[in-house]
Amino acid sequence: MDYDLICSWLGLPPGEWPPDHYRLLGLAPGENRAELIEQRVHQRLDTVRRYQMMHPEQATEAMNRLAQAFVCLTEAASKAAYDAQLGIRASPAPPPQAETRDWLSSPPPIAVPVEPASVGAGPASPAPMAAPSVPPPLPPAATLNYSSSLPPPVRQPPPLPPLLGETEPPAAPEAVPVAPPAAPAPPPEPVDPVLEAAQTGRARRGIATKRTLYQRIVRTRQLLRLWTSLGQYISSPKRRLSRSQDGPELIRLLEETSALLRGFPPLLGEAGQPGYLVLALTQVDTIKVFQSFSPHQREALGRDWRAGVKLLTAHRDFLRQELRAMRKRPFRQRLLHATWSLIIDQPGTVLLLLALLALNVALWRTYAEALWDMLFSH
Repeated sequence: MDYDLICSWLGLPPGEWPPDHYRLLGLAPGENRAELIEQRVHQRLDTVRRYQMMHPEQATEAMNRLAQAFVCLTEAASKAAYDAQLGIRASPAPPPQAETRDWLSSPPPIAVPVEPASVGAGPASPAPMAAPSVPPPLPPAATLNYSSSLPPPVRQPPPLPPLLGETEPPAAPEAVPVAPPAAPAPPPEPVDPVLEAAQTGRARRGIATKRTLYQRIVRTRQLLRLWTSLGQYISSPKRRLSRSQDGPELIRLLEETSALLRGFPPLLGEAGQPGYLVLALTQVDTIKVFQSFSPHQREALGRDWRAGVKLLTAHRDFLRQELRAMRKRPFRQRLLHATWSLIIDQPGTVLLLLALLALNVALWRTYAEALWDMLFSH
């Protein structure tokens, strides 16, 4: 197997496969943030998925290594043992900082001067506080001269005489009312990526006719039923899995779901999509890996399962709306819609049909010219 090809996918030096988990994920040795570790695993898996069709053996090897790194580094006990094996020491806790006084919120105390006591006298008594200064009273109202304090009144000029031919002076221009400023528009609501993926883009491909739309609805219902059955083993982080009873049923449900997704649009189970962690159990020893999951990993698995339920439910409702809208369209509009969808979804097929049509036209013209010469040459 060519391991250098895997190194080129992940940006690793050639000839050093397999690397340790930290180098495989591009992390610093001893990284403790579980969210960052999970994010890097998803990024690496998304990169490897692009080469799965052309190089299945190398892609499977890389995905198995990434799954092992995820399981090892997100569980505290296994991570501590792995760090000890690599010789990585745990980072010491930061020393406690000395308590500092917030001089901004509490001002320093004010020193009160005290007169020194004379020698041989008794205990010094505190100096009496000076009485606050009181402003002098105002004079009586009768003695105040308001006229001297107020400015003289301003004399208004007399109105201008009317112009020749006018009977009344021109009226003042009316004030133009100013519209109040418009209220700012409310910010748009954030778009749910799961609902957007279930209704746009790849979700609209392959459903141009009633037949294909019915087939998609039936397959979506089957997937939703299998996914709901998987929830009784995956949705609850506290559910324990027995190898003899629950193990075979879980493996059967995962295999049927994977087989049903082969004819389904790429909306569920691929890297970066809902359901990827759930379907990744089919690539490892399902029972052993499932029993070794930590509570944090079980919670992440439950969230991934709930995102898959949300996507399948939204896609089923979207297909029902499309079916109701298609029934109301006339036949001509449905034919145009099917033709346009065929051009968008399968451009290679359309080009092949056009090439065959051009070949038939060329052959027909050659045959027609030969027939014309045969009939009118004599």
